[in-house]
Amino acid sequence: MKAWRGWRLWRQVAVLMLAAWLGGVALAADEFEGRYRVGPTTCTVTPVRMAFEVRWKRGNGHMLFFFREETPEGRYIFASEDKPDGRDRFEFDDRRLRSGRFVRADGKVFEVRRLPERPDT
Repeated sequence: MKAWRGWRLWRQVAVLMLAAWLGGVALAADEFEGRYRVGPTTCTVTPVRMAFEVRWKRGNGHMLFFFREETPEGRYIFASEDKPDGRDRFEFDDRRLRSGRFVRADGKVFEVRRLPERPDT
């Protein structure tokens, strides 16, 4: 009976550790919002339900991106919806989502930097 209690305790600890790790990923993914400089242009990211709406300064409409993964190197990847020519993706250097690169479906790469928030006018 004592061994059973020990097993239950370890199982509860494992579940809590998994929940904490997943919570950390979710917390970082939730921080993907605001204004970003992407190469020569900018975009605004807004969370919408389970996705992130990206509106480009030069362009009409919006694109939806989804949290895809955290790589073994600690990069956070957000990928667009499938398109005929592939997916675009944001690859952030770490969980702060302040810098990284944007990789277009055609393979062209742009530097990404989070911009400071605009003061309310």
